[in-house]
Amino acid sequence: MASLDQIIDDFTFLDDWEDRYRYVIELGKALPDLAEEKRTSENKVMGCASQVWLVTHATGNLDNPVMNFEGDSDAHIVRGLVAIVLATYSG
Repeated sequence: MASLDQIIDDFTFLDDWEDRYRYVIELGKALPDLAEEKRTSENKVMGCASQVWLVTHATGNLDNPVMNFEGDSDAHIVRGLVAIVLATYSG
């Protein structure tokens, strides 16, 4: 999965919106599949037109907690947007 810095660099390089959409789709294709058992109503993002799941994991300790995220969607562009959110907030 691409780092946030890499995503920003790539978006800066791409000046055509169609290329940017294709890049978002590529990010989604590179996103690891979410395990079927994690695709639950508890992990589903409600109110979204596409099906989106977001799973959170807290690691570390009380002095240094770390939030990690997993996500997935049934729509190509939304899946790419999920990848961007994960690159931004996970870890």
